[in-house]
Amino acid sequence: MSVDDDSTSCYCLMDSHSCHLLLDQPGCYALVGEPVTDAAIKRLRIAVFGSMEASSMDYNLRVYCVDDTPHAFQGVVTAETSRGGQLLEEPKTLFFKGNCLSLQVSIQDIPQFLWSIKPFTTCQEFSFTQVWYSNQQPVHCAFSLQRHSASTTQLSCKISVRQVKGHEQLLQVYSSVGESEKETVPFFMQADCTVTSQTGAKAFKIPLSIRQRICTTFDTANAKGKDWQLLAQKLHIQRNLPYFTKQTSPSAVILSLWEARHQDSGDLDSLASALEEIGKIHCKSLPQSPDEKETDFTF
Repeated sequence: MSVDDDSTSCYCLMDSHSCHLLLDQPGCYALVGEPVTDAAIKRLRIAVFGSMEASSMDYNLRVYCVDDTPHAFQGVVTAETSRGGQLLEEPKTLFFKGNCLSLQVSIQDIPQFLWSIKPFTTCQEFSFTQVWYSNQQPVHCAFSLQRHSASTTQLSCKISVRQVKGHEQLLQVYSSVGESEKETVPFFMQADCTVTSQTGAKAFKIPLSIRQRICTTFDTANAKGKDWQLLAQKLHIQRNLPYFTKQTSPSAVILSLWEARHQDSGDLDSLASALEEIGKIHCKSLPQSPDEKETDFTF
């Protein structure tokens, strides 16, 4: 990373599924990197939308492959809503491997006696570079179908999205082309969303009383050697300690970072275990007078 270990203006911590950035003030920042091996994977969100064209006999299917983030997909939903597009199938996740091979999108199982499609357009391909670096514009393609009769109101087909020598996802389309527009489902409302961003009253927080007791205990080093650096070590946040040194309450910042890393589970067990381990270490290593008690953190 470009952030130096001894930086005191920001703190960056990367986990296997997320990146946490602590800053002194708001601003525009970018996380830039490149895969070390071709085993790297980019998570894509795959979705198909449909809408009638000006001619009542034509129907368009549009397939999107976007970054697997709420913001990226919600942009697609907004654009499709403005043009009357319907979300025809729950979006799915595709793992796009860093193997430098292309992405193929094809349409299958079209009812040939009811619908037709332009020749040589049933399979469309995107280069690896187009997909891997698609940060500004979502990768998308369209299939233009024509029904043979105005009495045909149903469309069923499959959309295959696959990477050469990689993973594949199938989207099953069942659409009533004559019915009014369905309600599009915002990405952030879906139950299988893998990226969470909790705010307000629903955000996971360490109970205030416990937070205050931890900060009181660890912000100032004492004779038992308990300080915020030990707390950071036991919570596996030991990089770039100079950043915490300049904070008014280093322990409070460490706990805020721990909260962010545990938003999904909201589980205090690992924090309780770390505090218990610290207590055991000092009970064994330091003599304790009868009237001197360890701080008891009870969850």
